[in-house]
Amino acid sequence: MQKMINADDIAALPNPVLDFWITGAEAQLKAWQAYQVEGTRFVTKRLQANLEFLRSFGHCGDWQDMAHCHRAWLDDLTKDYSEEVGRLGGTTAALTMTTLAPATWTAHPRGASVSLTNGSARP
Repeated sequence: MQKMINADDIAALPNPVLDFWITGAEAQLKAWQAYQVEGTRFVTKRLQANLEFLRSFGHCGDWQDMAHCHRAWLDDLTKDYSEEVGRLGGTTAALTMTTLAPATWTAHPRGASVSLTNGSARP
């Protein structure tokens, strides 16, 4: 008589493809969260700087004062965007290292193929 397979037996079956997809989805979620936090912080900072720039125009007496305010705003804008590029590069590097560092290449037991695992594969 054939043995019936129950849900517990199916959950215990190894599935390296599913494990790979899960690892990828977890990495993608982590990246989206990190970039969302960084992006929101940057946009908030720039909106605040833009508001201060507009307020500074109320204190300008002539076109030279306005040009000075505009130049200061432009200098801050350039500095902020340059720093943001560096932060995004750092975020990308950190996410890459945390995602790929635990990954190791393992050969298939019969030598037929090679698979990528990150330690989360089920036995």
